[in-house]
Amino acid sequence: MKCFYHSADLDGQCSGAIVKHFYPECELIGINYGQPFPWDAIEKNEPVFMVDFSLQPFEDMIRLANLATLVWIDHHKTAIDESIARHVDKALPGLREVGRAGCELTWEYIQDFVMRDKPEKAPVPLAVHLLGRYDVWDLKNPQVLAFHYGMLTYDTDPNDQGFWGRFFEPDEFPDWEVDGIIWKGEAILEYEAQSNAKYMAAAAFPVMLDGLRCLAVNRLLSNSKLFESAWDRNKYDAMLAFGYRGKGWTVSLYSDRDDVDVGEVCKRRGGGGHKGAAGFQCDVLPFRPSPAREAIDL
Repeated sequence: MKCFYHSADLDGQCSGAIVKHFYPECELIGINYGQPFPWDAIEKNEPVFMVDFSLQPFEDMIRLANLATLVWIDHHKTAIDESIARHVDKALPGLREVGRAGCELTWEYIQDFVMRDKPEKAPVPLAVHLLGRYDVWDLKNPQVLAFHYGMLTYDTDPNDQGFWGRFFEPDEFPDWEVDGIIWKGEAILEYEAQSNAKYMAAAAFPVMLDGLRCLAVNRLLSNSKLFESAWDRNKYDAMLAFGYRGKGWTVSLYSDRDDVDVGEVCKRRGGGGHKGAAGFQCDVLPFRPSPAREAIDL
């Protein structure tokens, strides 16, 4: 049995850790967009979990479903829409829903289908809930953001069940211990806000991408909070972060505007994601950085 999980964020890592917790014999394999898929490592009819991730192009998901006994758990709108358009959504076991994170869906699937003989389902652990709310950018609870940033200070390899497993067993890791991680995250957030403002003042610039007015910055491993000090939703349609990653460029788009769907923009370029956060990879950047910094109020 193998489990492929999205290795680039805590939602994917938590999803993989949940599968590992309930299937200790499972081999976890981290994967990110743009990386080659190890087809030769999959045996015919082998049980395979794909959590918080889908292969691109979607034909590869169909190929994997025909090769292995696939369980696909995901929440990315573009991938789910494509599975529906190809009339394969109902034929693929798993759980897929926009609006809930991969780790939340993975926990529910495990409880519903793997632990179904138990007298009652275990509730979603607090840590899973907080990480999940961050990934779908539901930040109404201030603890969500702080817990995420506190978790970034740890080695979160989902194979480490000594670390992850305690989150899934409340008796071993009481909820009040989560407060310590939240406290660490609050201090990081205060520092990051100052650092991001300085970086945007020094490096942000406007570009056009497929008709979208974007506020752009050359930086990997970031999120939309990077743009907070300079973002103006009346002047721009989207935030754009990009960087070179060994074999090509990675472009991430974010928007909080109701009339903008960055997921569709990225899908047309071979990527995907959500309406408000998505990305794609390319060999050549599809925009030209402009020195016209007078277009940005910093």
